[in-house]
Amino acid sequence: MAERFDSQKRLVCMRKHSFVACRMQYHSRCIYTSHSPRRKVIVITIATLGQRLSRLLTYDFCPWANQWVYWMKRPIASLSLAAVAALTCAVFVKPLALVAFGAVVLVVLLGYLWPAIAVRGLTCGLRFPQRRITEGESAVALVTIINRWPWPVWGIAIEGGFGGKFSAADNSSSNHGSVALARVPGWSTSEFQWEFVPICRGEYPLVPPTLVTGFPFGLRKASRPVTVQQTVLAWPRLIPLETLLDAAETRPSDDLFSDQRVGDSGDMSGTRLFRDGDSLRRVHWAQTARQGRMIVCERQAAAQSAIRVVFDSAPHLHRGISGEGTLEWSIRIAASVCAAYHRENASVECCFGHETIPLRSGSNGMKTFLDTLAKWKPCDNEHDPHGRSVRHGDGSRSEMSVVRHEAHCDHEHASHQCRRIHHRNCGVFQLTITTDLGLEHRTEHRHVHGDQRLIVLNTAAFAESCAICGEEHRPPNRLSIVLDRPDDVVSDFRRKWRQVCHAG
Repeated sequence: MAERFDSQKRLVCMRKHSFVACRMQYHSRCIYTSHSPRRKVIVITIATLGQRLSRLLTYDFCPWANQWVYWMKRPIASLSLAAVAALTCAVFVKPLALVAFGAVVLVVLLGYLWPAIAVRGLTCGLRFPQRRITEGESAVALVTIINRWPWPVWGIAIEGGFGGKFSAADNSSSNHGSVALARVPGWSTSEFQWEFVPICRGEYPLVPPTLVTGFPFGLRKASRPVTVQQTVLAWPRLIPLETLLDAAETRPSDDLFSDQRVGDSGDMSGTRLFRDGDSLRRVHWAQTARQGRMIVCERQAAAQSAIRVVFDSAPHLHRGISGEGTLEWSIRIAASVCAAYHRENASVECCFGHETIPLRSGSNGMKTFLDTLAKWKPCDNEHDPHGRSVRHGDGSRSEMSVVRHEAHCDHEHASHQCRRIHHRNCGVFQLTITTDLGLEHRTEHRHVHGDQRLIVLNTAAFAESCAICGEEHRPPNRLSIVLDRPDDVVSDFRRKWRQVCHAG
């Protein structure tokens, strides 16, 4: 009986405790629910007030006076004011202030003279063990510094030329990263190495690098040129393509066919059942209706197919900066298509700007082609060749003088040759890579004597007015490949390329 009474007592206590816990949980939930909207409002209000206070403290109330007060941001301005104040106190208050005046003058002289003295005794050489890499791969840079002074040198860095993770790969010297180095002992030869990842194609270093130092106070930077002993080429990234366009579109070279091989060109050699991946262009509809199954035609194989790949190189037709711009993606897509057809022993020709590059057979031909793409730089003209104003990415417009065919070009040729290219084979199938702006305003390779298919990188001109003429342009036909996902161009291009290759 006692054991039974104790067990019933424990059961009553457990129920009472569970009931109390449930009520406490219910009350806490009610309190949290009743106060959570109020807390959210308080947090949002504090964040809004913080943003307004930040804008108020950083707002430029007197922009016209910036040219008169910006000099005060430099350290030399503060030191000059301190020297004037110390000299004034020494003249009118107490001569002991001359000690402070002398200290300030010594700091200024040491900060201006010591960097030039230190860098004058240094000799720097830069080389890359690797000759060729691809975008996104790491490259090793080796730097050798010879110090002819008996004292060590601190605070040195190499600036310019590295457009990897340090900066964007453009040619402005202010956007190229710097690499800080450790102490260089006196009367010694030191070697440093580091890895960087180029985010864009090019020949690195992109600009001549310099060895700089601002030690000890950073009042002045003294520089010395770096001797580049060996450069490295960053090839454009290649997108793997599993399938190619139907060979019936790429016209055979010299009408050469093989009776021993089955392909997609020439005379029909027979029929067979449909297989996954076959193009709908090859379906024999009469046999399909007669037998109730998909039947495709087999034709002779071309001895060698021919294709020309063209991409627009005019900067005013592209948008974006660095390695994520439409120009760089056009180069990557063109290189990927050329590499895919080159592996199939096709006759490939790539055209851009004023250049026409026929790809030679073998690995050396592909290597030479990728080297040319890595070294190529577009003409330095951002305006429309018809003299119209161009709207930049930030929405601003710049009025250009009316220039027909006199656009500035840095290449060693006449400017009109950028848009007048004569091909050896004008009846070959052409794959053109352009942007939505280039559909209406491009001047390169507009006249096509053979079949053509377009790959269009969308810069939002289909949804709003054009940045060049201000008008709305209609999208391309259904046979074109329109890439409208800038955040994932690779998967978008591979998916739509596969659909076009299979569906025809």
